[in-house]
Amino acid sequence: MANRKQPATDHYQLVIEQLLALLEQGTVPWQRGWARTPYCNAHSGHRYSGINPVLAEISVMTRGYNSTLFLGFGQAKERGLQMTKGSKATWLLLGRTAKKEEIDPATGEVKEKRFGFSKWIKVFNLDCFTDADAEVKICELIKRYRGESNTAPRLDKAEQLIAAQQAAAVFGGNRACYAPKIDQINMPVYESFSSAEAYYATFIHELSHRTGHQSRLGRDLTSKKDSPGYAFEELIADMSAAFVCSVLGINPDLEHHASYLANWMRLIADDKQAFFRASHLAQVAANLLLESAELLPPAE
Repeated sequence: MANRKQPATDHYQLVIEQLLALLEQGTVPWQRGWARTPYCNAHSGHRYSGINPVLAEISVMTRGYNSTLFLGFGQAKERGLQMTKGSKATWLLLGRTAKKEEIDPATGEVKEKRFGFSKWIKVFNLDCFTDADAEVKICELIKRYRGESNTAPRLDKAEQLIAAQQAAAVFGGNRACYAPKIDQINMPVYESFSSAEAYYATFIHELSHRTGHQSRLGRDLTSKKDSPGYAFEELIADMSAAFVCSVLGINPDLEHHASYLANWMRLIADDKQAFFRASHLAQVAANLLLESAELLPPAE
């Protein structure tokens, strides 16, 4: 009996099943793949933990900082750094443990009781300072905490896909985004990513947004942040990127995608069909990217 041809792998279905399974397990912390320096204090080297990396990340993203390093005003002054006019503080939550003595009314015994408390502290991003009078320059502080550069070889198929889009792209800085008004992608440089796969997964995410331009698939890209429309478009781009990465054999770390998706799903929780409508639009976007690079798997 002749061997029956095996059906082609349905990458879309595989990814959806993985994402749904991860969503059911709950969210996981998300970190950008190009953050090679930790969120920490540039004076003491103390690495932020708990909620503080998230608070620092929000400040970096909303204000467009390039640095992930912060200083207290007094620490900056001690280092000879000058604050630029108009700089805004970032607020972090400092946890502390204290102790006090209490007398047991029954025995008269003095016992030591420990308790925890927290307070808000004010710090400033390293971008808020100039270093003309500083003995240790800002570039040296950044170098001190920077991880090793990404030296992994580039991936041929992913490069083929990116080149085929003929997208306008600017490289540098600390932000990955797509600007629909000027039809342009901003990307951190390849060397700043934690891995080749992190770079390509991020680039493909932004290319997926780009497919929504009016000259291509014509999705609504005008929604404001924190709106259901914005959440819906992010859901499309993230799923599209996961689909494309699956076809290219890139592992974009689906746990990070699951964390993103959980946030978007909470924002559009009143629309139970949103996930599946986004899935369809994500497939269309992924197909456009893959087809233009002649990498679309043959239909069975």
